[in-house]
Amino acid sequence: MDDNKSNIQGICKFLRARNPYGMMEGGEHPWLLLDDANTICWCINSAGAMGPDNGMVSPRYCREERSCFMAQDSEL
Repeated sequence: MDDNKSNIQGICKFLRARNPYGMMEGGEHPWLLLDDANTICWCINSAGAMGPDNGMVSPRYCREERSCFMAQDSEL
Protein backbone atom coordinates (compact mmCIF):
# COMPACT_ATOMS: atom_id res chain seq x y z
CA MET A 1 0.00 0.00 0.00
CA ASP A 2 2.86 2.39 0.70
CA ASP A 3 4.24 1.79 -2.80
CA ASN A 4 1.02 3.06 -4.35
CA LYS A 5 0.99 6.07 -2.05
CA SER A 6 4.56 6.97 -3.01
CA ASN A 7 3.47 6.73 -6.65
CA ILE A 8 1.26 9.84 -6.22
CA GLN A 9 3.78 11.91 -4.23
CA GLY A 10 4.78 14.98 -6.20
CA ILE A 11 2.25 14.54 -9.03
CA CYS A 12 -0.14 17.41 -9.79
CA LYS A 13 -3.70 16.95 -8.55
CA PHE A 14 -5.11 18.10 -11.91
CA LEU A 15 -3.52 15.25 -13.89
CA ARG A 16 -5.84 12.46 -15.05
CA ALA A 17 -5.10 9.25 -16.94
CA ARG A 18 -6.74 6.37 -18.72
CA ASN A 19 -5.05 3.18 -19.83
CA PRO A 20 -6.22 -0.12 -21.34
CA TYR A 21 -7.20 -1.28 -17.85
CA GLY A 22 -9.65 1.61 -17.32
CA MET A 23 -9.66 4.91 -15.45
CA MET A 24 -6.80 5.50 -13.05
CA GLU A 25 -8.19 8.32 -10.94
CA GLY A 26 -10.04 8.70 -7.67
CA GLY A 27 -10.23 6.20 -4.88
CA GLU A 28 -7.42 5.45 -2.50
CA HIS A 29 -4.72 4.87 -5.15
CA PRO A 30 -5.30 7.30 -8.02
CA TRP A 31 -1.93 6.80 -9.73
CA LEU A 32 -1.51 3.07 -9.92
CA LEU A 33 -0.35 3.17 -13.57
CA LEU A 34 -0.04 -0.45 -14.56
CA ASP A 35 0.98 0.13 -18.19
CA ASP A 36 2.22 3.70 -18.53
CA ALA A 37 3.45 3.12 -22.12
CA ASN A 38 -0.21 2.91 -23.24
CA THR A 39 -1.65 5.48 -20.84
CA ILE A 40 -3.41 8.59 -22.15
CA CYS A 41 -3.00 11.62 -19.86
CA TRP A 42 -4.73 14.99 -19.72
CA CYS A 43 -4.97 18.02 -17.45
CA ILE A 44 -8.40 18.88 -16.08
CA ASN A 45 -7.43 22.58 -15.98
CA SER A 46 -6.57 22.84 -19.67
CA ALA A 47 -8.75 19.89 -20.80
CA GLY A 48 -5.99 18.59 -23.03
CA ALA A 49 -2.58 17.00 -23.44
CA MET A 50 -0.85 20.33 -22.76
CA GLY A 51 -1.02 21.96 -19.33
CA PRO A 52 -1.92 25.61 -18.64
CA ASP A 53 1.79 26.43 -18.97
CA ASN A 54 1.90 24.80 -22.47
CA GLY A 55 4.00 21.89 -21.20
CA MET A 56 3.35 18.21 -21.90
CA VAL A 57 1.03 16.36 -19.53
CA SER A 58 2.12 13.08 -17.89
CA PRO A 59 3.09 11.80 -14.44
CA ARG A 60 6.72 12.33 -15.47
CA TYR A 61 6.24 16.03 -16.33
CA CYS A 62 3.44 17.19 -14.00
CA ARG A 63 5.70 17.79 -11.02
CA GLU A 64 6.48 20.53 -8.51
CA GLU A 65 8.84 22.32 -10.90
CA ARG A 66 5.95 23.51 -13.09
CA SER A 67 4.19 26.82 -12.55
CA CYS A 68 0.74 25.23 -12.82
CA PHE A 69 1.48 22.45 -10.28
CA MET A 70 -0.96 21.90 -7.39
CA ALA A 71 -0.12 19.35 -4.66
CA GLN A 72 -2.50 16.42 -4.11
CA ASP A 73 -3.41 17.53 -0.61
CA SER A 74 -3.84 21.26 -1.34
CA GLU A 75 -7.19 22.99 -1.67
CA LEU A 76 -8.21 25.25 -4.52
